[in-house]
Amino acid sequence: MLGKKRQRKLAADGASLLRNKREALLAEFMSLIKPLLAQRKSLDEKTKKALSALAVAMGMDGPEALESAAMASGRDLLVDVEDRKVWGVHLPALQSGRAARGLLERGYSPMSVTSRIDWAAEEFEQLLDAVLALVPTEVKLKKIGLEIKKTTRRVNALEQKIIPDLDAEIAFIRQVLEDRGREDTFRLKLLKAKAEKKGGRY
Repeated sequence: MLGKKRQRKLAADGASLLRNKREALLAEFMSLIKPLLAQRKSLDEKTKKALSALAVAMGMDGPEALESAAMASGRDLLVDVEDRKVWGVHLPALQSGRAARGLLERGYSPMSVTSRIDWAAEEFEQLLDAVLALVPTEVKLKKIGLEIKKTTRRVNALEQKIIPDLDAEIAFIRQVLEDRGREDTFRLKLLKAKAEKKGGRY
């Protein structure tokens, strides 16, 4: 019975820790919602502007001029992924250089492209920066959401299955011990009565 009580205490302590973990994760989840909505709205606006600039440049300057400028301005953008933990959940933090560049940093001569092509390049660089800013928040939300679900399942398993089962086992053991105690008491009374009766005969 003592073993079952220890198991029951461990299960209750585990459930309490998991509830605390879930609350911390929920707080983190909620703190990310508002910034994410603002980032998504900004991303939508930047996407519209970039596509509009591209359509103008494509219509006025043609695809060949755009492809030539794109080839000249191509570059690698390094992204470092750092890892941090919130209640044991690995959450990525991206560190990258800015995609947005000045006119003289794009790799092509300002005299070789029109202002429309440069405008399209600028809008898409800003769009890429917005995407890079949004990705970590979306990944964090997804990971935290999955961990909240997993933690909730564990809490439910402990509170609705394991702890009630242990309580039932403890109650059963207690009942058996009480029954045995009553039986032992009854036997002792019988033995005492027999001994007294036997002693009274002599």
